[in-house]
Amino acid sequence: MIEEAVLYHAVMIKIFLFLLLINLVLPWLLKSNRLREIQGTRIGYFLFSALLAMTAFAGMILYMLMDIPWNLEMTSMVAVFLLLSAIEIARSRRLKRAWLEGESGVAFSWRYVVLEIVLTIATMLVFAVEKKDAVP
Repeated sequence: MIEEAVLYHAVMIKIFLFLLLINLVLPWLLKSNRLREIQGTRIGYFLFSALLAMTAFAGMILYMLMDIPWNLEMTSMVAVFLLLSAIEIARSRRLKRAWLEGESGVAFSWRYVVLEIVLTIATMLVFAVEKKDAVP
């Protein structure tokens, strides 16, 4: 049962990473039509929030199933979750300002998404290396 929960959490992280890649490309694909750019980005916000919440929920279920004490690893995962949320909020506010001023967000939106991708991949790699070292 725990192996299934670990697999589910790992798959959710990979789906989340795939969504971030879509969020990176989507503004360039829709930049010719302003209304579609706004609609596509808003759908991306919804999917980002949903997948981030599902991934965090799967992690909390694992934390409870494995009955491990709170440690630095758990703290850093929560910190990355909060940081990803804050970056996406900052991105959405800046895009909203740009849209209200009649500008496109393509010029700066990619920086936020790349930062989110880097954080996600770095977290995956750090904890994958830690788990590999912990196995005898």
